[in-house]
Amino acid sequence: MSSLHDSVVEVFVARFDLDPEAVVPEATFDDLGLDSLSQIELATALKKRLGIVITDDELSEIAVVGDIIAIAERKGAAV
Repeated sequence: MSSLHDSVVEVFVARFDLDPEAVVPEATFDDLGLDSLSQIELATALKKRLGIVITDDELSEIAVVGDIIAIAERKGAAV
């Protein structure tokens, strides 16, 4: 896994108290027991940790953890 992947997993674990083993690229928010409000909380946490801004439109397109990693890569997240 990439260091960016690890950083995204760390955000999920720290913010939502999840098991790191559960935060895999194909996991959905439902799989992780998170609701739509959690997406907003995640966007805020990613901004603080990685310095990226995820727009509302981008949030609405996120289906799995891998989508978040892809957005972070596209935006040149600071790992």
